[in-house]
Amino acid sequence: MYISNLKKLREDADMTQEELAQKLNVKRARYGFWENDRIMIPLLKADYLSVLYQVKLSYILGIDKKLEHKKIKPIDYDKLLTNLNNLKKVNKYSYETIAIHLNCNKSTCQRYFKGAVIIPIDRLIQLSELFKIDIDKLCGK
Repeated sequence: MYISNLKKLREDADMTQEELAQKLNVKRARYGFWENDRIMIPLLKADYLSVLYQVKLSYILGIDKKLEHKKIKPIDYDKLLTNLNNLKKVNKYSYETIAIHLNCNKSTCQRYFKGAVIIPIDRLIQLSELFKIDIDKLCGK
């Protein structure tokens, strides 16, 4: 999904995986797994990279293919939760309906919408698709 973008951004910044891993406070192998698409990058780490490189989160995640550098702010998690709950209400979706779309159970879905659990990247992408909203806008970036 995002492997080519992570590697390109790192190389353009003239950093090694080790240097970037130190910035992210993770082991080099962990970062390498993200860059090689072996495991999914956590939302907060993807957000950190978005701010570090000054590119949209959607570019970090490989959703947006166009590289654009601009002033990027960190995710406003409260705004993300507000947006999700407003979109749920406007679209008249139940937690059960959303959970089916996310392929999770209703209680997990409720925890996402209440902020009790940070939403995994894959589920955040599914939510932006469900609500037909740009992921950066959804996240309050």
